[in-house]
Amino acid sequence: MKKDFQSGVHPSGKPPMGKPSLFERIEKQHPFLTLLYLAMIGSGLIFLFLLVGFTNSLGRFDTDLFVFPKFFLASTLVILVSSYFAEKAWTNFLNDEPQLLRQHLIYLLLLGSIFCISQFVGWNELLRQGIVFSGKAAGTYMYLLTGLHILHLAGGLAFAGVQTLHYKKACEDGVQALIIFSSKYEKTKMQLLKNYWHFLDILWLIIFVYLLLAL
Repeated sequence: MKKDFQSGVHPSGKPPMGKPSLFERIEKQHPFLTLLYLAMIGSGLIFLFLLVGFTNSLGRFDTDLFVFPKFFLASTLVILVSSYFAEKAWTNFLNDEPQLLRQHLIYLLLLGSIFCISQFVGWNELLRQGIVFSGKAAGTYMYLLTGLHILHLAGGLAFAGVQTLHYKKACEDGVQALIIFSSKYEKTKMQLLKNYWHFLDILWLIIFVYLLLAL
């Protein structure tokens, strides 16, 4: 017996169980989660190419007179707080807390909407400095980066809105609550929302910090 353990062979003759490989973990995931992660990678590459294009265009942009939009900073604080509520909503689902779950999703929707409004006000700050979409390339890239992020976030807001209405049933009916909170599909949907929202948060932080340092 001792010899078997020292040689790394299980007494039953089977090889010892190790950590599952990356592909094995992917196979065990719900297909929706796999698709989400692939979509995240694709979106990340698009934003990477835009950042590279923005960097290459800075040589023809006068950064000395540029004033960084204050509302871009405000929106950064807002999305960080919203990410906290996304995590809280996930915890509420795991703990079968329909009232708190719906409440935190409503907070998420409100903060996501405020983020979008802050971005539009930030664009107005750019316009007041004479930076327009059809102007210098660096300005165009700023609008593309922030605008594309808003489009991604709009998708997250739509999904969060649908989930908020869906969980209203769980707040009003105990049987519906039992069905929803015991469903693996419902759990996957909440996990999709949480992971996607954190992705949007990280993505915006990268854009914000990069623009702040570059300009």
